[in-house]
Amino acid sequence: MNPEINGNHLALFSLFHHDISKNTNGYSYLNSAHFNALKETPTCDDESITNTIIEIVKEGTSGCLEGEVGLTLTGGFDSRVILAALLSIGIKPICFTYGNPRNKDISISKKICKTYGLKHVNTVSEKPTATSYLKAVKETILIDKGDAHLHRAHRTLAINEFTKQQKIKVLFTGHFGGEQIRGLSYNNYFSSSIFEEYNERQSQIEKLVEEGLKKYFLKEGSYSLPVVIEKVKNLKWMQRDKQNNKLYFLYDLVGMNHHMQDIRIYSKYVDKVIPVYLDDRFIDTLMRSPHHFSRKKSNKLASLSHPKLYCEIIKILYPELLKIELSNGYKPSDYEKGIFHYVKKRIFKKYILKSYNPPSFSYGQWYIDFVTKNSNLVQNEIWEYFDQKAYFHALKENQHASNEGYWHKFSNPIFFNLKKLSK
Repeated sequence: MNPEINGNHLALFSLFHHDISKNTNGYSYLNSAHFNALKETPTCDDESITNTIIEIVKEGTSGCLEGEVGLTLTGGFDSRVILAALLSIGIKPICFTYGNPRNKDISISKKICKTYGLKHVNTVSEKPTATSYLKAVKETILIDKGDAHLHRAHRTLAINEFTKQQKIKVLFTGHFGGEQIRGLSYNNYFSSSIFEEYNERQSQIEKLVEEGLKKYFLKEGSYSLPVVIEKVKNLKWMQRDKQNNKLYFLYDLVGMNHHMQDIRIYSKYVDKVIPVYLDDRFIDTLMRSPHHFSRKKSNKLASLSHPKLYCEIIKILYPELLKIELSNGYKPSDYEKGIFHYVKKRIFKKYILKSYNPPSFSYGQWYIDFVTKNSNLVQNEIWEYFDQKAYFHALKENQHASNEGYWHKFSNPIFFNLKKLSK
């Protein structure tokens, strides 16, 4: 078996949903310059951040002709700011959004493109089948040499379909924009609950690791519990105060591990992929401004200030984009009218209208079929590490959720089996 597939590796992967071997070897995106910047009085204002974004966008589009620039456009702020930058310098990107056409990201993206005469492509507009998804999973594993999890396959489907239709040379993405302003939101998408339980409730790591591995069907005795516990304790986001743990988790795992899977996949189809908010220049400028999440208080009132930076940048670059609603139902211009108006509009949209926004990509019956079929093809060598009996019992008896985080525990044996077969 490939040496990287062993019980301890599978245990760490299960707990954090990613290959964190770089982190366990001392790797970190953050350095002393970043921490020094966050300790200093802010020196960068909204205009400085705007200029940095323009610099990145101009550099990325240098030499491009019409029809050669693409943008992953959604109904959110991150991609809208990039669109504002592109339009401000006279570039009309070809935009694409993937998934269910009834999702608000897609309907709003279409509206934006229609308003400004941009071409829009809705990729993966129909649910995959177990068969078509398996093909994309295998392609994803080969593209990223096994570093991207099989759950990234929907990105492969999307970029594959888009680039077959549009021969772009540069693709802009909004990865990691909002997280640096809002801060970390806990969920089971980036990792299991182990980090939240430890960082927020100071639960004992030993107990969390042991219970977590059972939830992910790791077979007792297939890994060294003391070794795994020690590795978890030494992770940079598991050994500091709450705020600094969040900082390391956000940059090292979410930014430079999770999001980079998408970037590497896209890079196999497009000559140049530019994740604006992962650019060192943007990160450095944001850290030297008042808008970085680590400078803000963690409460509901403070969170109301999150749209401010986006609105100011759009106002500088392309103010017309303030008038089109976001996927959460309100317009950036609502924020411009003042906090009271903005909050009232949010409450009305969320609690009175209660408008339903179907997910862009849902793990429904087709995914249950995919897991059921492919789990039965997992080789005995992989089942040496996972509790096969507990796995199939849960697969049969559970009320399955329709999100990626839930399905990690069932997809891991399949992923490592396919990864092994791809060697």
